Amino acid sequence: MPARAPSRTSAPTETRETGETGETGALIVFGVVPAAGASGVEMPDDLRVTFVVSADLAAAVAPAPPSYVRPGRAELLHHHGVLDALAARGATVPVRFGTIAPDRAGVVDFLSEQHDRLAATLDALTGRRQFNLRATYVEDAVLADLVVSDPEIRALRERTRDVSEDASYPDRIRLGELVARGLAARGARDADVLLGSVEPLVADLRVRSEPAGTQLLDVALLVDDARTQHLLDRLEGLAEENHEQIRLRLVGPMAAYDFAGDPPWA
Repeated sequence: MPARAPSRTSAPTETRETGETGETGALIVFGVVPAAGASGVEMPDDLRVTFVVSADLAAAVAPAPPSYVRPGRAELLHHHGVLDALAARGATVPVRFGTIAPDRAGVVDFLSEQHDRLAATLDALTGRRQFNLRATYVEDAVLADLVVSDPEIRALRERTRDVSEDASYPDRIRLGELVARGLAARGARDADVLLGSVEPLVADLRVRSEPAGTQLLDVALLVDDARTQHLLDRLEGLAEENHEQIRLRLVGPMAAYDFAGDPPWA
């Protein structure tokens, strides 16, 4: 079974109803949702989150304290917590962490100027949420298999086993190159197999980072809510089939960070 981490939303406390923010004062902007969904959202911990509404869009905001000039890890976790709480209720366009509007009017201007783009993105995300999938090799197992399956790697390993590093330096360099090349080739093949099994169950897929070392796959999956259980079942099967050499880790559901584009106002 793949190791599945929860989304980053902290334990909710109370429901924050839509409220008016002051006309003046800087505001932290978390994300954009349909105005119809801008109420009754459970927020993490003690965050005072309200919504600025413009036409059919609403931005989740909170007063920016003076300390927010240099937000840190705690603020980042709060930012993700708000977005994941919003996404649990429906489509959400995340706004980049650290974004501050000068005042309520600035938020309204943003929603108005970017209305069509934001509305189209919300429409594309409706009924869908993001999961992150990472696959890594069990290092000892996959390296042992490379030695068994590649005669040149096996010969070089035997040749350098009881020889000093200085005396065997050229062979060790060659051995490292062959192992890296073999690991990359195997990773590409195994990644293709994993993706081929998962892709039919997702609406979209984005590579989050390129393969490196023992990591063969790191992707974001946009999944229809109706197909989430099918995806989980498929991944459980893949994890069981490959548990001796591959570890799968699934994180989510969460806000669709990798599928919401890059809002220009951030």
